[in-house]
Amino acid sequence: MPERPLERVCYVEDDEDIQRIVRLSLENVGKMTIEVVSDPYQAIGVMTRFKPDLVMLDWMMPGMDGPELFLKMKQQPEVAGLPVVFITAKTMPAELEELLALGAAGTIPKPFAPKDLPDQLRAIWSKLP
Repeated sequence: MPERPLERVCYVEDDEDIQRIVRLSLENVGKMTIEVVSDPYQAIGVMTRFKPDLVMLDWMMPGMDGPELFLKMKQQPEVAGLPVVFITAKTMPAELEELLALGAAGTIPKPFAPKDLPDQLRAIWSKLP
């Protein structure tokens, strides 16, 4: 379990409505600082500057999907070690297992309850080495 609390989250998501819901949930309920990135092509640069504790990725985004971005992150030393949680509408066991096989720290299914999201992330955070 990490020695410090989960405080800083970077969320890569193209849907503005979901961005707002997640931001409100993590800031107001979870008391976390969140940086939201709409463009997956800019995400690694934002992560490098923001220095999050954890990254949340949407699976399906135009141009570059979450798994592709995750693989690109693993090639960049400054972000390669960040734990990644996927928030996804894909719920087939094989699809979720694919993400975990890539090295994801966990998955959270859409739709999710905004009031529960901070606790879901903290539960994943608490299981990290």
